[in-house]
Amino acid sequence: MFEVQYNDEMEAEVQRLEANNRAVAAGHPEWVNACVVCGCEIKRVDVERCEQCQSERQADKKGLNPS
Repeated sequence: MFEVQYNDEMEAEVQRLEANNRAVAAGHPEWVNACVVCGCEIKRVDVERCEQCQSERQADKKGLNPS
């Protein structure tokens, strides 16, 4: 039981640190997170892309965005 809780806490901490690193790389260390594609601010730490970039990525995968 303790191991599961510890692993969950460590996974959450890794996500938080990775999100903070993306924000710093985007030039905004005060933000919680930044999109890896466009660099806009994201309020959550459990995602790498903003909703717009995620939607575009899914459309690209389905062949809906002609390039």
